[in-house]
Amino acid sequence: MSNVLTKSQTVVTIFWILAFTAIPFWIAADPPGWDLHVYANAIRSLHAGHDPYADGVAVQRIFHRDLALHPHAMPPMTYVYSPLTLPLLRIIGAVPLWFSGACFWLAYLAGVLAQTWSGTQMSQRAKSSELSERSVFLYFAPAAAFFPGIIQHDVVLSGNIAYIFYGLILATAVLGWRRNQWHWFYLATLIASCCKAPLLSLLVIPILSARKQWLPASITGAAGLALFSIQPLLWPSAFHNYLQAVELQFSFNSDFGLSPAGLLGNVLFKADIPYSFGTTTFYLLYALPIFGLLLYLSRRFFDGDFTIEQWGPIVVLGSILLNPRIKEYDVAPLTLPMALIIWRFFASLTTRTRAILYSAALVALVNFVTAIDINNWKITEGPLMVATFIAGTWTLLHQANLNPAYIKESEHALELVHSS
Repeated sequence: MSNVLTKSQTVVTIFWILAFTAIPFWIAADPPGWDLHVYANAIRSLHAGHDPYADGVAVQRIFHRDLALHPHAMPPMTYVYSPLTLPLLRIIGAVPLWFSGACFWLAYLAGVLAQTWSGTQMSQRAKSSELSERSVFLYFAPAAAFFPGIIQHDVVLSGNIAYIFYGLILATAVLGWRRNQWHWFYLATLIASCCKAPLLSLLVIPILSARKQWLPASITGAAGLALFSIQPLLWPSAFHNYLQAVELQFSFNSDFGLSPAGLLGNVLFKADIPYSFGTTTFYLLYALPIFGLLLYLSRRFFDGDFTIEQWGPIVVLGSILLNPRIKEYDVAPLTLPMALIIWRFFASLTTRTRAILYSAALVALVNFVTAIDINNWKITEGPLMVATFIAGTWTLLHQANLNPAYIKESEHALELVHSS
């Protein structure tokens, strides 16, 4: 057994080395940091004594005023994080660029690894003589960065700060699941919401995973909304320009993300149809049932019908589906959880060998569709997320009803359920 373990560890190590070795070649073929350029431009604007939002609005207007000169060029992306982040940008701009850049990329790498590690913690360990999910998924973990959401994409090269935030949030969620200590999770989510308010949707994770979390989650959500609401009083001019920059970003750019509501918004925008009311209504039509289903499954989890390893991928996927505007970097932390859900779905229907083949065939199919045309990425990923959530929910209920005695064997789940 020890020899097998040693061989497995060696192969996994080789896979990780190959993944890191591939990154320089990947970077050479596709220069990284396009989102990082947005942050850098905002820092330069502040350093020059300008308003980065006003500068961004000016750039947007110039680009679209002269659109005939560059009809196929990508629209410029401008800084659209709230004014609450500007003091931090000033601090970053006060230190040498090489130092701040090195710190950022180290934190970014840590975020990517934390996302991957958190995904592996949702897999189950071996039961008797069975091969554990965790030992199998360790082989796939090095490829997670290259296949965010199980579809080939280069979003890991973007440099978007969301990778750092998701790494913090998911790592602290694992801490909450294991020790029922959620204060670090709330702190990480609150900090992340200062840049990306939709990340507050992740506050449902502790609510649905541990008892007596409604109050602290509600306080954290209220604090996040208060931090946003107070900004017009603290920085009235900057906040006005910030809202204008956001409005222009959506007026000229139809990238509403790959959530169901976002995909509808993209279609309506391209058809020159007003999208606000339709997308909001559609979002409520599917978000409320998803949340209601999560509440029901949470009660089953509290009753001990599921282990935390079984429940974790579903609650993380469901919480991100509650985000009205899901972007590429929001899908990245779902790579291993979605792979787990798909594997468990097929494994509940057939043998383990066939489950591996069916899972591999599905991944190959969706990647083939996106390989035909990279624009298919979003319209493929959105439905894949929804289908995976439905399949995971069915699998969870099917396994619990089929063999509830197996679920009760998880001492970790019972300890978490009965802790106060």
